[in-house]
Amino acid sequence: MSERSRVTIEAIDTRTPTGECPNCKLNVAFDHVSRRDIWPSLRDRPFGAAHSSADFNGVSLSAEPRPKDDVFRVVEHILSCQNCRKTAVVHQHWGPALPKGDDLDGFAEAVKERASKPRLLVLVHPRRPVQTLDEAAPQEVRDLFSEGTRCQEAGALRAAAAMYRAAVEELCKDRSATGRNLKQMIADLANRGVPADVVRDLDEARTLGNWSLHDGLAFSYEEVDDVASLIQEAVFIVYVQPEQRAALRAARQQRHQQARAGA
Repeated sequence: MSERSRVTIEAIDTRTPTGECPNCKLNVAFDHVSRRDIWPSLRDRPFGAAHSSADFNGVSLSAEPRPKDDVFRVVEHILSCQNCRKTAVVHQHWGPALPKGDDLDGFAEAVKERASKPRLLVLVHPRRPVQTLDEAAPQEVRDLFSEGTRCQEAGALRAAAAMYRAAVEELCKDRSATGRNLKQMIADLANRGVPADVVRDLDEARTLGNWSLHDGLAFSYEEVDDVASLIQEAVFIVYVQPEQRAALRAARQQRHQQARAGA
């Protein structure tokens, strides 16, 4: 599950939770529109009316017992921002309330009591925007990078590492780097005007991709995200900065021509 999709909403099981709105990006209070279990079963969790026969959690105060909640469950919350009035859909994941350390008795008691607590909140809508490369980069490099970001956001981190490696290889081809393998092609970038620190960064992306493809190693989201950032920085130095310098040079030349024409 993507770390970028995680959110923090304070007191989400109240009528007016607070947090950063994913739409207007302000710290706001939300109106709690609805709440329901969506897994493993579908069940409404309405908010009881004030001074009614149901409490805030929608639990009847009658003698009829409420069915016990599942230890693992997902609760969907629909929130409306009090500032921009746009809605957000958040999934609240519950899991066992297990003790830390080697407390075996505590583990046994938690399993027996079927205790559960919220583990994380995941933003379902609106979706976080994926990372992109600057348009100065070649289309093929951008396409491979974008596919890698989609894999990354879907939690397919090994696939993301492989796609980022492919983007680095395409960048080397675009710069006419040569070599018998990708490692040598990356090293050859130094002979084509690419700074040494960028070459090292691209080789790091290659290494992560190799470990993913050939050794089947799993990575954390942060490790894969670091590689994406390295590629973005490399693209900025290799493609964006030269384009910016060329535009500034052309502007200077135009000013000089205008000055000579007016002399």
